[in-house]
Amino acid sequence: KIMEEVKLGDYIFMGMGKCAGQTVCMSVAYKIEYCIKKAEAFEKLSNDIVKFTKISKVRVGELEAKESFNTKGETIKN
Repeated sequence: KIMEEVKLGDYIFMGMGKCAGQTVCMSVAYKIEYCIKKAEAFEKLSNDIVKFTKISKVRVGELEAKESFNTKGETIKN
């Protein structure tokens, strides 16, 4: 049922971080607030091994972020 509601062209928010020099996805959500909440929880559970760095707004089906935000949800340059 959930997948029926998601269409190509809809946006998702991806909480991104760094771990051992690699960029990793920490959370995925349809609302930025939930994305931040889950990425912060991931960072805490990792004992700060994984550092939450930004949120990427990505159109479903595409590879590049359309917009990026800092860990507080404020717009930053891509």
